[in-house]
Amino acid sequence: MKYVNYCLLTALILLSMTQVGCLSTNALSTGDKLVEAKDYRGALDVYQSVVDNQPGTVEARKAQIAIGDLNIERMNRPEEGIKVYESVIAEAPESDEAAEAHYNLGMYYYQHQQEYESAEAQFDTIINNFPHLELSHRAQLMLAKSYEEGKKYEQAVEVFDNFANRNPQSERAAVALANKARIQRTLIKDDEEAKRTYQYMVKKYGKLDSAQSQIEKAKEELNELNAAIPEPENPEDTQIGRAMKRQEDRRERDRPQGSEKSRAVQSNVEIEDSGFGITAEEVMRSFGGGTAIAGDDQGTYYDAELMIAGFFYGDEEYKKAGALLFDALARAEADKVKIEPINYIRLSICYRKIGMHQRAANVLKKAASRNPKVIDAIISTGQNQYTNEEYEKALETFNSVIGINRTKDAELYWLIGKTYEKLGEYEKERDAFEHAVAKNPDDTDALQSLAEVLHFRLKDRKTAVIFQDLVENKKDSFVTMKTLGDVCYKYGEYGKAHIKYKAAARTAKRHLEKSENAAEQKLLTHQYGYGTILAAISVFKQGREEDGQKLIDTLTTEYPDHSLLTYAKGEIALIKGDEQVAIEAFKEAMEKDPQSDIPVIALGDYYVSKGYNDEAITLWEGYLEKDKYNAKIMRRLKPLKGSSE
Repeated sequence: MKYVNYCLLTALILLSMTQVGCLSTNALSTGDKLVEAKDYRGALDVYQSVVDNQPGTVEARKAQIAIGDLNIERMNRPEEGIKVYESVIAEAPESDEAAEAHYNLGMYYYQHQQEYESAEAQFDTIINNFPHLELSHRAQLMLAKSYEEGKKYEQAVEVFDNFANRNPQSERAAVALANKARIQRTLIKDDEEAKRTYQYMVKKYGKLDSAQSQIEKAKEELNELNAAIPEPENPEDTQIGRAMKRQEDRRERDRPQGSEKSRAVQSNVEIEDSGFGITAEEVMRSFGGGTAIAGDDQGTYYDAELMIAGFFYGDEEYKKAGALLFDALARAEADKVKIEPINYIRLSICYRKIGMHQRAANVLKKAASRNPKVIDAIISTGQNQYTNEEYEKALETFNSVIGINRTKDAELYWLIGKTYEKLGEYEKERDAFEHAVAKNPDDTDALQSLAEVLHFRLKDRKTAVIFQDLVENKKDSFVTMKTLGDVCYKYGEYGKAHIKYKAAARTAKRHLEKSENAAEQKLLTHQYGYGTILAAISVFKQGREEDGQKLIDTLTTEYPDHSLLTYAKGEIALIKGDEQVAIEAFKEAMEKDPQSDIPVIALGDYYVSKGYNDEAITLWEGYLEKDKYNAKIMRRLKPLKGSSE
C-alpha cells in the first residue's frame, strides 16, 4: 500500500511539474502577445508572474530577459532594464540567459548610448565565456563594429581577422576579411595592408563557391590598387592537405596486407570544452578518414594530436589546431608528462587568433604556474624567431606572455620594440619602448632605445635629448622627471608616475628657493605647481582620493592664485566622472591663462576620447593661431585631420 501511495505521489509531482512548465511557456507566449498588442503593463505583470512562481529556473530567466527588453526597447526605462539584465548575470553567470543579457547590454550601450567601450566589454565577455553559443559569433561581429564606431580601427581589423579564423572555409570568413580590408584602405589608409588582405582572400577562398561575390569584389579592389591577383589555393596543396594525402596513401598501402601499424590509443581522460567549437576527436577523425590514427608502438595519442596540430597550425587552421593542442595538453598533464613550451605558445596563439584573449592569457598563466621556466623558454623562442628574421612570429610570441610575470614585462616590451624596428614600424617601436620605460623607468636599455628611435627615425630630437640625459643619469631637471612621469602615466603605471612627478616638483621647488630672478621664479613656480598637480592626479587614479586632495590643498595654501588650480579641478572631475564640471573647469583655466596649452590639450583630448573630433580640431587650430609651432598640439592634430579628410 505504501508503495502504491509513493508511486501516486511521484506521478502527481511529475504531472504538476509538467503542468507548471507548460504554464510558464504559455505565460511567456502570452506576455509576448501582449507586447505585440502594446499592452506593456499587462506584459510586465505576466512576465513577473513567471519570475515569482518559478524562481531560479530557465523560464524565470527568460522572463527576466523579456522584462529587460521591454523596459529598454518599448517603455524607455533603460535603468530598470539594465538592472534586470545585471540580476540575471549575477544569479546565473554561466547560463545561456546570462549570455543573452550580456549581449543585450552590449547592444544598449552600442545603439542607444554610443558608449562603445562599455559595449566592447559585454561582447568580449560573451566571446570568451560562451564560445559554444551561436550568439558569440554575433557578439564578435558587434565587437568589431564597436571598435570601428569608436575609431579603434586597428582593433576592429584584428577582430574581423579573429572572426575569419573562427569561421574558416566559409562565406562568413570572406565577408569578415572584406570588412578588414575596407577599414585598412578607407579608414587606416594603408593600401599595402589592404592589398595583402584582398590577396589572401582570393588565395584562400577563391575556390569557395559561396564566397564568389566577395572574391569578385576583392579582385576589383586589387585592380584599383594595381596589385597582382593570386591564383586560388588548392586545398590539397597545404601542409595538412599533403599530410592527409600521405595518411590516405599509407592506409591504402597497408590495407591489402592486413598489416596496419599499431594505433595510438586514446586514453579515457575527461576533457572539458576547449571553446574552439570543434572537438579533438572530430578533427582526428577528419584527418584519419573516419578511423583511428596509426602510430608506432611507442607513440601516445597526444603525440599524434600534437603532430597533426602542427600541420593545421602551419596552415593557419587555428580552430582545428587549437582543439587538438588543448586535448593533447590535457591528456599529457593527466599523465604528468611535461610538454614542450612551444605547444602552450601555440595554444595561446590559437585562442588569440579567434579572439579569445582571456583564455589565451590563462593558458600561459597556468603553464607558468606549473613551471616558472616556461616564460623564459617562450622568450627564448621569440628571440630565435627574431634571429631567423621571422618577425611577425616573434611579435606573437613576445605578446603572448605580456602581463603574466610583471618582472619580465619591461624586457618583453623592449624586445617587441626591437622587432618593430626591424619591420620599419617606427611609431609602434616607440610605443613599445615607452611601455618598457613605464614598466621599469631605470632600464637604461629601454631609455637608450627610446632616445634612438626618437632621434634617428622619428626626428623628435628635442624629446630624444631628454631620454639620453636619463641614460646618462642627468635627472636634476623638472622637464626630465616630468617627461618620465608622463610616460609612466600614459601606460597606467600611476604609482611610478606619482614618484616621478613628485621628483619633478621637488626639483622645481629647490631651484625656486635659490633663484633671485623674477622671470625664472615665475617659471619655477609654474613648474612646481604643475608637478604637484600631476602627482595628485596620479594619486587620484590609484583610488587614493584623500591623499590626492591633500596635495592639492597644500598647493592651494602655498599658491592660492596658481593658474593651474582650475585645470586640476577639471582633471579630478574627469576621474570622478563629472564630465560637465571638467569641461567648464578646462574652459575657465583657458580664460585665466590664454597662453597655457595645458588646459587646451586636456579639453581637446577629452573631445577626442568622446569621438568629438571636429570640436578638438577647432579648439586646437584656434590655439595654433597664437602659437603656430606648438609641437604637442600639432602632433595631436595630424592624425585627426588625416581621418577627417
